[in-house]
Parts: sequence; C-alpha cells; structure tokens
Amino acid sequence: MSGSELAGRVALVTGAASGIGEATARGLAAHGAAIAALDRERSGLERVVEAIAAAGGRATVHAVDLGRIETIPAAVAEVLAAHGRIDCLVNAAGVSGDEGEILTQSEENWDRVLTIDLKAPFRLIQEVGRHMVARGGGGRIVNVTSSSAHRARRVMAPYGAAKAGLAQLTRTAAADLGRHGINVNAVAPGVTQTPMTRTIGDAAAFERVIAEGPLSNLTGRVSLPEDVASAIVYLCLPGSRQITGQTIHTSAGAIV
Repeated sequence: MSGSELAGRVALVTGAASGIGEATARGLAAHGAAIAALDRERSGLERVVEAIAAAGGRATVHAVDLGRIETIPAAVAEVLAAHGRIDCLVNAAGVSGDEGEILTQSEENWDRVLTIDLKAPFRLIQEVGRHMVARGGGGRIVNVTSSSAHRARRVMAPYGAAKAGLAQLTRTAAADLGRHGINVNAVAPGVTQTPMTRTIGDAAAFERVIAEGPLSNLTGRVSLPEDVASAIVYLCLPGSRQITGQTIHTSAGAIV
C-alpha cells in the first residue's frame, strides 16, 4: 500500500469489477481505505478484491444488480454489516445502452439507462447519505458523469440525458448535504478505454476517435481508467475538503 490518508475509512465503489470503478477501488485501497466493491459481475469483483488483498489492503465483494433499484437498501445494509461505516461513496457504475437516433430509441432502453445511470446513484446517495448524517463526521460522494453530459453527441440520447441529470444531481446534493460535512462532486471522463467503449475498436481506432471529429480532445491522448480514478481518489482525500458541488473534467480538454 502506498499511503495511509484514508486509513480507518471505508469506500463503497460501484462498478468496481472493471474499468473506472476497478481503478478507483484499487486507488482508494492504495491510500488505506477499506473497499466495499459493488457490481453485478461477481467474478470480476472477486478478481479485484483478491488483487487488493494481495497488495495489503482489505476489500469485500457485493454482487448487486443496480438495475433492480429495490435491492439498494439491502446492499447498503450489507456493506455496513461488513464494515461498520461508509465514508466515501463512488457512483462509477453505468451503461451506455443501445445506440440509435432519438426517433428510434425504445422506451425500454431509455428506462434501463436512466435507471442504472441516474436513479441508482440517487438512491445510493439517499441511503449512504442518511448513514453519513446519522454517524456524523461528514463524508465524500463522487459521481462519474461524462463529457456527453456537456456536449451534443449523436445516437446516445438516453446516456447523455442520464449523465446530464447526474451532473445536476451532484450540484443539488452538494447543496443539501454540505451542512452535514458531506462533499459531493463529479468527475466527467471523455473517451476512456473501458469495457463500455471496447466497441470502438483497437488502439488505432481509439487514436482516430480522439484525434479528429466530435470526440477529439486537446492532447490527442486516449484516457485510461487510472487517469479518471486519480481525480476521483483526490476528491476522497482530506486535502479536497473545500471542494464540493464541482465537476472535474478528465477528458483531456474535450470540454473547455
């Protein structure tokens, strides 16, 4: 382990079986936090938890499908039973849904994306926030939005709408929870190499996407999950105590 700034703290990270969620779980564990790793993919969670344990950290597996909103209270209760407290909540789980122009989008796809990408973070903020308030001592909540919340992008109306909603939820939650010492912020990635974006293609295809066209950025570099996770981890560290209600863009200048 590389640090102890979060020793004695517990972080609940959703989407922890892969991508940005996995990188965040590993990063927070490296700073001393115990990790409650939540995802629907149990095998991926077990792999991540074993890696954290091998590095000297502590983590637990919580296999939960966030598409089933009714399971969230029990999932939070399970984490509290395992760890006794939650100090950081990272809402990194998300789906992009089926691509298609707005006139052809199905209501089923809309509902699925909005449920996982917006309603589930809302319910998690409620459940974890209530615990943080009752426990006292404040806490940190970080939502993973997207550059798609801040720019027009074809064929992804549900995803863009959900992430824009999550960005606004971040601001309003920060306003409601600030007096309890709970900081709420967001991180907005651009094109990032994760399982969600593997349909883009190989490394050369990624490079073309960020070098030209509507998804280009200022550096010409594709983001890695660790690039995003480093910002999330910072927002959970003591040094960020005066930052709340903000969105940090990790899109290499795709949004300026």
